[in-house]
Amino acid sequence: MNPRILALSLFLFSTPAIAADTSLSGLAGGIVATVLYSLIGIVMATIGFKVVDWLTPGNLADEVAHKGNRALAILAGSMILGVCIIIASAVVG
Repeated sequence: MNPRILALSLFLFSTPAIAADTSLSGLAGGIVATVLYSLIGIVMATIGFKVVDWLTPGNLADEVAHKGNRALAILAGSMILGVCIIIASAVVG
């Protein structure tokens, strides 16, 4: 795809969200909400990783980091992506 068309389409899709609230209090509230939801998402993703680590035999982090087990790395990455998609859909509504 042409990079100029992609940049223009991204700008046009983001314009209504940018123009929705231009007050300083709205911006501060949005920043606080973003940080809060980000922290909740990170905690939930960590809990999800720990649950998968608990369900798999051995230490998942040790297997991936020190032994180079690619299958477990793919499992952990897929799990984290799945949890993050669920969290994002719950936050958006």
